[in-house]
Amino acid sequence: MDELEMLDLITSGSEKKATVIKREGTNEVTTDSPELASIGGIKYDAGKPCAFRGLISYFPRACELVASVSSFGAAKYDWGGWNHVPDGVARYSDAMVRHLIKEGKGEFLDPDSSLPHAAHTAWGALARLELIMREQEKNDETNQVSDTAG
Repeated sequence: MDELEMLDLITSGSEKKATVIKREGTNEVTTDSPELASIGGIKYDAGKPCAFRGLISYFPRACELVASVSSFGAAKYDWGGWNHVPDGVARYSDAMVRHLIKEGKGEFLDPDSSLPHAAHTAWGALARLELIMREQEKNDETNQVSDTAG
């Protein structure tokens, strides 16, 4: 087993709340017990997003409806076609706000899909965020390349 470093985690006051175990030579940490660490029964996931617990289990109905919007859009257009829409951030922003306005005027279901406007709004927010983050990653990579080239 790799060398492990035990660090005490103090979350409030001076009371010890947990032991953080850091794998030597890495940035991987866990808050699993030292006893489990001694037999390898741990997972180095401290600090990583809790995608299931923090998204799916919090919002299962919303996620299911957003997936339904994806399926509706794929049937109407094509799977993955949203990735290639020119000026996608602006256009999905506009569509998202149109759905918010319809909901604000008291219309719950989108007449085209029979799905809640709120689900279309959430889908648009996710599409915008994904496109924004992809663009940011591209910019970061470009900046890194130009930083190392100069």
